[in-house]
Amino acid sequence: MIESLRIENLGTISHAELVFSPGFTVITGETGAGKTMLLNSLNWLLGEKPRASLVSAGTTQAVVEGTFLVDVTAGAVVEEAGGVVEDGAVEAARVVPAKSRSRAHLGGRTVPAATLSEFGADLVSVHGQASQGRLRSEKAQREALDAFGGKSHQSALGTYRECWQEWTETKRSYEEWEASRDKREQRREELANLSQIFETLQPEDGEFSELTAKVARLSNVESLRENAAFALGALDSETEGQPGANELVAAASRALEKASREDASLEDIATTVSGAGYALADAARELGVYLQDLNADPEALQAALTRRAAFTDLSLKVAEEPDQLGTVWQDVDRELAGLQGGEDRLEELKAKLEADAQMLSSAGKTLHQERLETAETLSEAINAELKGLDMPDTRVEISVEAGEPVPSGADSVKFLLKPHPKAPVLPLAEAASGGELSRIMLALEVSLATPPVSPSASAKKSARAGSSRVASTDTGGAGSGGETERRTFIFDEVDAGIGGQAGIEVGKRLARLAKDFQVIVVTHLAQVAAFADLQIQVSKSKGESIIAPLEPEARREELARMISGNILTETALQHADELLELAGVGQSEM
Repeated sequence: MIESLRIENLGTISHAELVFSPGFTVITGETGAGKTMLLNSLNWLLGEKPRASLVSAGTTQAVVEGTFLVDVTAGAVVEEAGGVVEDGAVEAARVVPAKSRSRAHLGGRTVPAATLSEFGADLVSVHGQASQGRLRSEKAQREALDAFGGKSHQSALGTYRECWQEWTETKRSYEEWEASRDKREQRREELANLSQIFETLQPEDGEFSELTAKVARLSNVESLRENAAFALGALDSETEGQPGANELVAAASRALEKASREDASLEDIATTVSGAGYALADAARELGVYLQDLNADPEALQAALTRRAAFTDLSLKVAEEPDQLGTVWQDVDRELAGLQGGEDRLEELKAKLEADAQMLSSAGKTLHQERLETAETLSEAINAELKGLDMPDTRVEISVEAGEPVPSGADSVKFLLKPHPKAPVLPLAEAASGGELSRIMLALEVSLATPPVSPSASAKKSARAGSSRVASTDTGGAGSGGETERRTFIFDEVDAGIGGQAGIEVGKRLARLAKDFQVIVVTHLAQVAAFADLQIQVSKSKGESIIAPLEPEARREELARMISGNILTETALQHADELLELAGVGQSEM
């Protein structure tokens, strides 16, 4: 619900502050007084793209601020955006500079304009000529019908959407699997060949480095023998008069051992030299063993060279390092296993696709039947409303014809209009004039908001009429929801093209709608304005719009001017009194 609105520097409005009625508010005034600017300000708060050209001349920016009482859904949008909900109320704002980008704020945080749209989607429905035009589209008509449907209808619609999702996913998987059959078989053959090579080679991670080391050793046996023998001779020489390193270190160790008994500070050095002697002795023994085992082996060398070459070739085939072939082997076998049984998988997907198609068809038939029953009840409700809107001979019929499955169902939904008994039944988009469409729109909104229980309605529909529901469509359909704040309907000249008794009936229905919802209406009809709880007048003085709520006497005079064409006469005042009295009686009977 919109609680209050503040405007600065928007068109002809330099400053305005308004507090709206929670019930029925009308906005009246002469053409060009600034009513459109007032609606623009509300649309800006609901995420509509602002126009910098609407910033008042001579000012730097326009500012629109509003306070909304929110439900759980809208509150969640605010909190997700980082904003704050205080005592069920949220502040929204739009700042539109004359020469730069606009800024949007919600709950004290700067947000994208799209967040304002999401915030207002379940709170406010705006109906003007554009929204009436949307009612001409088959999509909007289908959504209006679905919005009217009760729990059984909504359950059928939800089931159909789930079946559609499942069917489309299975269909995509089947088509992808079938389209990739040739590629998959080619890949399977490639992997099978690689698997045979791996099975023959039996590679292990790190083995290539070991083979490289082995090849290096076997290829350089003589050089290794010469260098190792020289090192062994240097350590443990047997030549007379030329002691080896071991003998020299042993002599040094004995000398230091004696010296350390005379000077303890040499003990660490003696220990180090003694340890070096043991290490050199061990090295000499290992070199001796190495030289005994170091033999030329041409066959082993050839085998190592051949295996290493096989590693290199395979690594090039799989584009991996030779030392990682053990891991690659596992990956190849795993992928190959996943590609086995390709035809079986295709048959499984085909069977599932057929089963999903049957489920979708069944869900579509159930939804079709629900829509047929809902269409009958909704058309009855609309026609009952049209009788009171001075269209007694006009009938709206809702056609539901089975068709091909699409995401929204397997039905073609069309609103048809029969303007009078002798006229042919034509699509609403072709047959309805602007005035007729306005009243049909109002009849639809009243029907969606307060679904009647017709004598022919089933027990299911009776349960629906008493249930709590909130629905939103492109046409702005809504139902009542006890756990939410009052939803807001804004009508821009819904009374276009009508007057007299029809205008009174429009006023009655808007007042009835305002029993459950907040209703804000821009109107030129005194018959409509008389039923409001609050009347806001937009007037113009010296090029500036003045917006103010009317006290009882001022309201009486405004209604008289609306009746007489801005000429305040005694007769017009009497007519205004009669309208106010009629409205009071009418509201007491609701």
